[in-house]
Amino acid sequence: MLPGSTDFADSGAAADPTDPTPSPPAGLRLVVDLNRCQSYGQCVYAAPSVFRFHGEEALEYDYAPAPGARREVERAAAACPVQAITLGRATEPAPQAPEGVR
Repeated sequence: MLPGSTDFADSGAAADPTDPTPSPPAGLRLVVDLNRCQSYGQCVYAAPSVFRFHGEEALEYDYAPAPGARREVERAAAACPVQAITLGRATEPAPQAPEGVR
């Protein structure tokens, strides 16, 4: 996870009754098919708080973005020319980086 990001299930954020976007269900995860991704970078421009490049082509992303980033993530998914980005529900716990790796 990128620094400062939170998991939907742990956010504790209250739903905004004036927001027409439904609150994301607990356990919602961002999924990027890295076999499809061609590093066009449209996601980085659409949701810079969630996506970034490490080096020239290695995509890094927050698999459990903060609830406030949902619209950015939806725009990023729509902008992806190879449709490699989806929002999905986690079927198992999210992977953790090995200790000492950031």
